[in-house]
Amino acid sequence: MTRLAIFLCALAVVACVHIPLERKIEVPIQNYVWRVVWLKGWGVTEHVGLEGYEAAYIRLLDDGHLEGSGGCNRIAGEYTQAGGKIEFSPLISTRRACVTGMEREDSFLRELEDVRLWQRKGDRLRLHDASGRMLMEMRAIID
Repeated sequence: MTRLAIFLCALAVVACVHIPLERKIEVPIQNYVWRVVWLKGWGVTEHVGLEGYEAAYIRLLDDGHLEGSGGCNRIAGEYTQAGGKIEFSPLISTRRACVTGMEREDSFLRELEDVRLWQRKGDRLRLHDASGRMLMEMRAIID
């Protein structure tokens, strides 16, 4: 075979191979601490600077449970996830009365009840209601 024939055969083989340009990889959201950085109605919440109030967060465990904090009180519950859908069960919470931040915590817990969809990009997790409206954005914290 001549070089030209070999080159043409190789070119024909390469042309028949389908190589996907973009591969969709499901990135897990479990076992990260997801700290709220934006909450509907409150805007940026990452650096709250309120005495006795920490940034709200959740951790989704592999077994379908979640743990976290609303900022003042500890929270726990369950969640179900399938593909881009997620739903939280009614959450239980300690009932400490903090001097500041309770309105923000109540808003965070109410918004979690409405979450139905999730989207992750890098270290950011966006939670949306059933219509696709973003309710909150969270950032993964490595601890």
